[in-house]
Amino acid sequence: MADRYDDFKYVIQDTNVIYFGRELTYNELIEREDVPFKLKMIINSHITKDIPQEAKVAEHMLSISPNDFSYRIYEQLKMTVRISFLQSKKNIFGKTRTKNVHKACPVRQFCNNYRTDVIEGRAQIEEFSISKLALMMISI
Repeated sequence: MADRYDDFKYVIQDTNVIYFGRELTYNELIEREDVPFKLKMIINSHITKDIPQEAKVAEHMLSISPNDFSYRIYEQLKMTVRISFLQSKKNIFGKTRTKNVHKACPVRQFCNNYRTDVIEGRAQIEEFSISKLALMMISI
C-alpha cells in the first residue's frame, strides 16, 4: 500500500524551473536521478550543515532563519514557496464565499508573511521551485 503522502514526492522540470514536492526529504532529493547534480552538491555540501538529511524541505522552511547559510543559498537560487489557504470574500449581495487561494512567493516573503499561518494551520505548503538559471550561475 502506498503512503498517502507519495503524491507530494515529485520532481518536475521545465525549461527554466525545477519544481519539487513538499514531502521530499533532502536525502530523497539527493538520491533521485531527475534532480540536477549541482543541486545535489549544494544540498550535500551546504544545506545539510544546517539541518539533517532526513528532514523534509517543508520542515526546514518552517524553522529556517535569515541568519542561516541555507537561507542565503535559497535566496540565491530564487526559491519560491507555493502555498494555499482559504480566504473569505463577500460578494456584492452580502453573501460570504470561501475560496481556496494559491500563492507563490520568494523565501523571504514566505518567512515574513506566511510561515506563521502554515505553523498555525491556516495555510499549507504545496511545493517549492528553484530557478535553473540561478542554479547555473551559483558556484560551488
